[in-house]
Amino acid sequence: MTFDAILAQVLDVLQHQGRVAYRALKVRFNLDDDYLEALKDELIYARRLAVDEADRVLVWTGAMAAVPLPAIPAQVQDRAPLSYTPKHLADKILTTRSALEGERKQVTVLFCDIANSTPLAARLGPEAMHTLLNRFFELALDEVHRYEGTINQFLGDGFMALFGAPVAYEDHARRAVLAALGIQCRLTERRADFGLPAGEALAVRLGLNTGLVVVGSIGDNLRMDYTAVGDTTNLAARLQQSAPPGVILVSQSTSRLVQDQVYLEAIPLMQVKGKEAPVAAYKLLGHRPRRSPGARLGERTLSRFAGRERELAVLHEVLAQVEAGQGQVVGIVAEAGVGKSRFLYEFRQSLTGKRLTYLAGSCLSYGQAIPYLPLLDCLRHNCGITEADSPETITTRVRLGLQEVGMDPEAGAPYLLHLLGVQAGTEGLGVLSPETIKTRTFDTLRQMSLRGSRQRPLLLEVEDLHWIDKSSEDYLMSLVESLVGAPILLLGTYRPGYHPPWVEKSYATQVALRPLASRDSLVVVRSVAPRERLSDHLAQVILAKAEGNPFFLEELTRAVMEQGELQADVAVPDTIQGVLMARIDRLPDAVKRLLQTASVLGRTFSIHLLEAIWEGPDAIEPLLRELRRLEFVYEHTGAEEQVYVYKHVLTQEVAYGSLL
Repeated sequence: MTFDAILAQVLDVLQHQGRVAYRALKVRFNLDDDYLEALKDELIYARRLAVDEADRVLVWTGAMAAVPLPAIPAQVQDRAPLSYTPKHLADKILTTRSALEGERKQVTVLFCDIANSTPLAARLGPEAMHTLLNRFFELALDEVHRYEGTINQFLGDGFMALFGAPVAYEDHARRAVLAALGIQCRLTERRADFGLPAGEALAVRLGLNTGLVVVGSIGDNLRMDYTAVGDTTNLAARLQQSAPPGVILVSQSTSRLVQDQVYLEAIPLMQVKGKEAPVAAYKLLGHRPRRSPGARLGERTLSRFAGRERELAVLHEVLAQVEAGQGQVVGIVAEAGVGKSRFLYEFRQSLTGKRLTYLAGSCLSYGQAIPYLPLLDCLRHNCGITEADSPETITTRVRLGLQEVGMDPEAGAPYLLHLLGVQAGTEGLGVLSPETIKTRTFDTLRQMSLRGSRQRPLLLEVEDLHWIDKSSEDYLMSLVESLVGAPILLLGTYRPGYHPPWVEKSYATQVALRPLASRDSLVVVRSVAPRERLSDHLAQVILAKAEGNPFFLEELTRAVMEQGELQADVAVPDTIQGVLMARIDRLPDAVKRLLQTASVLGRTFSIHLLEAIWEGPDAIEPLLRELRRLEFVYEHTGAEEQVYVYKHVLTQEVAYGSLL
């Protein structure tokens, strides 16, 4: 029976009996505690048709029932979830056995509802409220889907959304806060669409929390039911209920993951129902200006930089060729967490005093549908443009930037302004085809770089190329074709699996960052936790688990310090789990299932034992070959039988932890 069907029956019982004991509801409808809690919240906070009396019974409130909250519009509620779920997510759910059967994931939960909806419904009337709700849900769905979240429950005048399931993303918390801010912004921009009286705005309350949930499908379609492990979902709901109208509250676990990307304001500790100790929460104020990952590094305390002397020497050798007028391309490849951003940061620091122009941009995991995203970073950086600048200021700075490199502003400015989203000054482009505009935009950007490099060498940095959009990749290829005789160094970072189209050029160099050696790993650990705060034994446990990955070393060390030295078997921190689970989720379904199945056997497993427990229809050998190719596992040589080993012990732990 669906949530809505149970809710309808509970409403009928309440209306006729006046009050119902919680235990009676639980037995009658065979509900677990979390499901019963969701029903209570719906009746008390969303529908406003019941009150909680002494935490023992629900009491029907006839006075409130006279003005019931309108139901979710039929065009939102009745259509199949497939129709409002983005196609790539729908395909992933329907073709992934684990998404249908259930698995444990690290996610960010978002709850949102309209504040003061009952009096609003009374003022507007049922038809106007119906229209308002319909437009609100459509707007909210657009923002959630923009950041690849999924709506899994509609709750009267609100909804619950999840980021990081059914498909895991390492930046699920960032996506969730951007969606929350997007909903707020769109409500302000579209105020006139809601049919509200003059001077009245539509205010929503939002709550976000990050943690483990179990996700699996119910029914025979895409409607997903998310059951929290612990209180992940419940705390998000409580934060939303406690938020004043127009306010977004985020939990401490969410704030840790997004604090360098958004503005947060700590609020007094909150007493939340179901929690003995007060809960820390933060008010989400807005997002910080876009900066490259390396730029954000400079704002926090860093661990010791160790073990990259040889790779830094390679970059300086390449830079010497660039300063001599020979353009170069360098690709820096490494797995997540091995230190690509930190490596570039230290390289930039080593250039102090040199006469260079250094421009930086970065790609985003959800940015492949946003044309020119990293190039816009570089253009803004080059012209001194901030996100807060007015169109007039942007126009002035673009024209000045063109003049500084000896280009005609009248010819080039319209294309750059069009790229930056400024309407004034681009009217003449209306008669041109999109392909012509693209070609001339490429030429304008390329000429700015080539002419600027004649004044002083230009270093152009683009991080996370594995997420690059097609337009930006095409432009960078056109620049690479032109930089042979120009003092330009193009630096790009990417993960294994991405192959830059220019990698075969004779003036292209690839620098692979390897995991740190034990000695250098210990330097990193000790810079985070001196010996007096962390025993040698626990330091060695961390080294064994992190296996030379600097990010893992730092995060595991901090996690051990937070938990104290009572246990060495520290849980995988949220930050690491997100990175690893996102990589596992990108695997084809059969390959992922084999990886998870093998995790039950431990870090080292024999192929004969794996075959004995494998329940899939596919043969094991091709799947293992794919896992070897992608460097998830490797074959252990010298053993009497065929044995495989997880390349990283944390990958095995995260894969095992995802199983129910």
